[in-house]
Amino acid sequence: MPPSLRKVPAPGSAPPDAASANEQRILQHALHSFATRGYAATGLRAIAADAQLTAPMVNYYFKTKEALYQRVGAMVMDGLIAVVAAACPQAGTLAQVLAGNLLGHLQFCAERPEAVRFLFGLLYGPEEGRPGFDMRGYAVVEARIRQRFDRAIRSGGFVLHAGVTRADAVELYQGLVMSLVMHDAKAPNFGKPRTEPRIASRRLGILLAGLGKLHE
Repeated sequence: MPPSLRKVPAPGSAPPDAASANEQRILQHALHSFATRGYAATGLRAIAADAQLTAPMVNYYFKTKEALYQRVGAMVMDGLIAVVAAACPQAGTLAQVLAGNLLGHLQFCAERPEAVRFLFGLLYGPEEGRPGFDMRGYAVVEARIRQRFDRAIRSGGFVLHAGVTRADAVELYQGLVMSLVMHDAKAPNFGKPRTEPRIASRRLGILLAGLGKLHE
């Protein structure tokens, strides 16, 4: 049996691990620049300087600023989805799943403030000159919440108050998540503490009590 062949890098090329490290460095500095300066004010040369790399090297990994922006967006979205999925119990009650989803968002906000600022730029920043970004990857998070509400309502584990619909419950819950994330994203700028898990859980309990009665 012939010995296995090992791919030898071309002369003058960076080894695979160095290439990966350079790419990650570019992505992290690009995230910082897009989050703090915005898309229009960010240039590839500035990112290269921040990352202590050459402009041709940045162009090698990412041909255009648009391509780099799309890659940063995918990286941020994948990170958010992974953190939230890990925080949600697979077989938990409705309250446990909702709490896990909420706390997962707040955890991501605390650990990756620049990523959250980047996402707010996507949602609320000026669109002129900025490439579009497909946010449909987040649909898996929203689908999990809708499905868990549906299951609890169908089984009688959550009985909605008269006049409250499933759509109302989902929308108001998502509004709570967004409001707490926005609060925590801005809190450091005003010298305020981020939302403690017990406070977030208490507010979730108040919301659920206003929507219906839990029996699971």
